[in-house]
This record gives sequence, C-alpha cells and structure tokens, in this order.
Amino acid sequence: MRKLSLLLLLLSSFLFLPSSFARAQTAAYADIAAVDAQDFPQISALVDVYNANGEFMTGLQPSDFTVYEDGGQRDAEAVTESTVPVQIVVAINPGPALAVRDGNAIPRFTYVVDMLGRWADSQPADSRDDLSLVSLSGSLISHATAKDWFVSLGSFKPDFRSTTPNLQTLSIALDTVTAPAPQPGMKRAILFITPHMDDPNIDNTIAPLIQRAIDSKVRVFVWFVDASEYSVTASANAFKSLAQQTSGSFFAFSGVEPFPDPNQYVTPLRHIYNLTYTSSLTTTGDHTLGLYVEAPEGRIPALDKTFNVDIQPPNPIFVSPPLQITRQPSEEDPYNVEAMIPLQQVIEIIIEFPDGHERELKRTSLYVDGQVVMENTSAPFESFVWDLTAYDTSSQHEIIVEAEDVLGMKKSSIGIPVTLTIVQPPRGIRAFLARYRSYVVIGAIALAGFALLGILLRGRAGNTSPRDRRETRKRFEDPLTQPVVSLTEPPVSATKKSKTEPRRTGWLQPKPARVAEAPAYLIRLTNGGEPASVSPIPVLEKDMTFGTDPVQSKRVLDDASISPLHAHIKQTDDGTFIIYDHGSVAGTWVNYEPVMRDGCRLAHGDRIHFGQLVYRFDLSRPPAESEPKVIAKKQA
Repeated sequence: MRKLSLLLLLLSSFLFLPSSFARAQTAAYADIAAVDAQDFPQISALVDVYNANGEFMTGLQPSDFTVYEDGGQRDAEAVTESTVPVQIVVAINPGPALAVRDGNAIPRFTYVVDMLGRWADSQPADSRDDLSLVSLSGSLISHATAKDWFVSLGSFKPDFRSTTPNLQTLSIALDTVTAPAPQPGMKRAILFITPHMDDPNIDNTIAPLIQRAIDSKVRVFVWFVDASEYSVTASANAFKSLAQQTSGSFFAFSGVEPFPDPNQYVTPLRHIYNLTYTSSLTTTGDHTLGLYVEAPEGRIPALDKTFNVDIQPPNPIFVSPPLQITRQPSEEDPYNVEAMIPLQQVIEIIIEFPDGHERELKRTSLYVDGQVVMENTSAPFESFVWDLTAYDTSSQHEIIVEAEDVLGMKKSSIGIPVTLTIVQPPRGIRAFLARYRSYVVIGAIALAGFALLGILLRGRAGNTSPRDRRETRKRFEDPLTQPVVSLTEPPVSATKKSKTEPRRTGWLQPKPARVAEAPAYLIRLTNGGEPASVSPIPVLEKDMTFGTDPVQSKRVLDDASISPLHAHIKQTDDGTFIIYDHGSVAGTWVNYEPVMRDGCRLAHGDRIHFGQLVYRFDLSRPPAESEPKVIAKKQA
C-alpha cells in the first residue's frame, strides 16, 4: 500500500508538472517601460515585447511598430535592441523542511546555497545586476553586487526547525523589488525558496500578492524545497499558480533533483528595445504614448504610457542693436545725394530655447515698423542686412525679430527704437559749382580759348584802321582802363579784429555774406584760422542748440566729432551770450579752454571749438576798443 501511495503521488506530480519545472503559458504582450523626452522633439522609449512563452521577441524592425502620440500616429524612426541589468530578490521562507538532511547528513538548504553560490560565481565582474536577499526577519542585504550578495547568503543561519513558514517573506520581497529601479528598463524577478505551508486558506491569502506581482510586472520563480509527497498539497498548487500567473516557473526539490540554472530565468529579462521618433507636440504638460507591435502572434498592443515635457517657443534676442544710425554723403563725394552712406545696417541676434530643447529653426524674420524687410529660411539664421537706401529723411523706426522652429512655434523679440538721421549734402549753385568745379574750370578754359580764337580770327579778318587798332591796344594795355574784380566788403563787425587776433596787411580777405540780421554770428574758420567759404550762422534765438540730431538740435553741424545734442548758446535779458556743453564726447571749448557745467560767457572775437569744428563769435555791434593810454613814470 505504501508503494501504491507513492506511485499515485508521483503520477499526480507528473500531471501537474510535465517537466522538472513548469513554465508559464500566457499571451504575448508588449510594454512601454520608460519614456525619455530630454532630447525633444526626439522622443525615445524603452519597449519590452514577449511572446506567449515568456521569451523576448528579437529581430523587430521600425516597420513593425506603430506609434501613437496623444492618439495621433507617428512613424518609428529607429529601433535598436540592447541589454539591461536585472533586479533580483531572493526570498527565503524558512521552515523545518529546509533543514532535513539526506543520507550524507547534508541539509536541503545547503544544496540550495551551493547552487546559488555557483550561479553568483558565474556572473561577470562588470555585471550591473541588482541583487537583494530577504527573509521573515526582513531585508538581509539590498541592491548589492553578486559577490556581496553571496557573502550575506553564506552568513544566513536561521533556526529552520523552530520556524513556521508563511507569506510574510513573499510580501517583503515584493516591497523590495518594486522600489524604483536603479536604471530605466530594468526587469524585476523574485526567486521564492519555500517549503509547504499548512494554511487551509492559502488561496485567498496569496491572491493579493499574485495580483500585486502582476501589476508590477514582477516574475516570481518558485523553488519548492520539501518532500515529494508535498508537491500536490494546497500550498504547492498555490505556488504553482503564483509562478504561472506572473510568467515565472515552478521547481520542486526533494533532495535529489538537479537544480535549474537561474540564468534561464533572467536571460529573457536582459533584453529591451530602444524606440525613437520625432514628436509633433506643441504644448507643455502631460502626454500619452502608446504603440502596436506587428508580430507572428498577431498585433500586440502596449498600454499608453504618460510622460511630461516642457515645450516653449524659441526666444530671439538682439545682440548690440543700433540705437542710432546716421546716413551722410561720403568724404570722397560730399555733394552727391545718391551716394550717401551707410547703404545697409547689419543686425545680429541670438536664439535661446527656454525649455532646454534646442531644435532646428524654420525661419527668422526682421520687421521694421511692422513690415518684413528680410527673412532667413536657411542657416545662418542669426544675421540680417537692413537696406537703408530707401530712407532720405530723418525718422524714428522700430525693429523686431521673430523666430519659428520646425514645430511651428514662434515668438517675437521686444521692439527696439532706432533713430535714423539723414545729413543732407549742400545744395544750390554753390554746391553744384563745388561738385563739378573741375568740369566748370575746364569748360571755362575751353570757352575762353574759343573766345580768344574768335577774337584773333575776327581781328585778322576785320577792316579796322591802324588808328583804331592802336586805340584798342592802348585800352587793353593801359592799367587804368582794365576791369577789376569787385571784392565783397565785409560788415564792419567782420573787419574789426578781436583783441587776440593779430592785424593783417595786404589784400582784405573775402568774407561770406551774412544771411540774416542777427545780434551775433558764428563764422566758420579753416584750420589756418581763415574764414571758410560758407555762410555764417546767425544767432537769432534766445536759446539755440547745436548737434547732429535734427530732432534735438535747431542747428545741425555735420561732423563725426559732433554729438546728437552737443551744446547750446543762450542769450540773457541783458544781451549777454553764454555757451553750455551738453556732455558731448569731443567737448566744447572757448579760446582753447573747456566749457564747464555752469557755462562760459562769450565775448566778441572768441574762438569756439565744437569738437573739431572751429567758429569765431562776432557781435553785430561789438564794444568800442579803448585807446591805449601812456602813463609817464615819475622819476624818483
């Protein structure tokens, strides 16, 4: 009868276990382990794909994946297969059955430790597997290397005979293995070493733990260490169900069966796919990623995975924008209105990505007063050329730059005001003669030559008498009858010399005619101190400003050394003139002394330097010069 009972026991074991260990038979599945949006708009995801036998499906291509981002379909651009470490927890559920010795007086647990030791020694030195060891008392070592983990296992010496096994060890193991993984994409597994349990309600008590393992995608491998007759008990059946439903396996060890290699358990867990695609998202916040895998078993879906990404439009910023631009004739052709410089203004920008996701640009545009003046649709995007040839009057403008990325997100910079000053060249007959003086001289010489030739030819061909010819020659040779050039007589104030200017002899220097009656004038001087061939500046206003900016200055001075608002001359109620400097760069000087903040009183004949321009200040009614007095010295 005893042999018959043993035979029935073995037969029932084979019915439950067709081999030395039972492997789970579940449906194929795919899972998105992690989503990485750090390289947005490039999104990468770690994807697991397993067949119905729990084996990783290798050799899949991008065309085998269909990606859905927030429900919208995207193409998988690259799919690469890589290896990842495994997070393993060995849970020892102590009980008297583990201490039972064989004919050589070796306990069953010793065989278990020996097998696990050989497995730990087979791990490569650079293995990054995460190993933990737990028991009824709690965690013995957590997140350790294989070497340190086995040292802890060798020092584990529980009192098996006085311990009642229960499911507390399995619960502690689930707590340990479901902690955040050291590396994204790591799979989790539990090796549960246990004897049978005398719990009549074990099916109900183990059900929540099975569900917890399934939700956390933890594979549970069971080593049932006990006598063979206990392989058909309720607890053994519950452990088989635990292994099957979690895609693990069940192995029964009574003391003589060969242990399976634990590498068989973890090898399928070391593979993962890295899938990448280009996102089309344009909003910040949470988004979902789902996919389908076309496999021999059919179309395998993966549940949506939520991920968060910060998306902001590109931010264009001006680099040293021009606040003031002055267009004026060139020095080579100062009278040509068609050749004013500069012709264009280069504007530089930088483009920042506040969300930290630098990406390609679609365009950058430069706006002037709301109108596009230049647009870059290819690199370089950071430089613009503003054409200035269309502007012929001084004006105020606003420049704005806009950037748009490949996602269609765009943003404009703040508006920058730019003052455009147009310095017009001299006009009129004098400017015409000055511009074309060489042609005028050549023409005058040619005309005089033709006139002289005509006179000579006429003289030769004429019938004048010798007496008439003598009278004509006399008129031309007599100096008293020769025409003289009339010199413009300068005003009285201009002929009177200041106290500091030496008297000159000889011909009177020509002076430009005054253009208006004023109490005072500024006469432009050359570098040699002579009056220049330009009209004097009448000082008509009570407060007259000078500078290059026609908006700020009543009198525009055309020179690079002059500031936009350089200086001003104020006439007091008593008729006195005081000059002030407005913090100009080149400064304002009177008789080679700088003008201080409180101004300088002007006297007739003073020399004024506006930067590099020199003027003489003349009063229309200068004070009378006092005659020098000779005082005789008394002799002692």
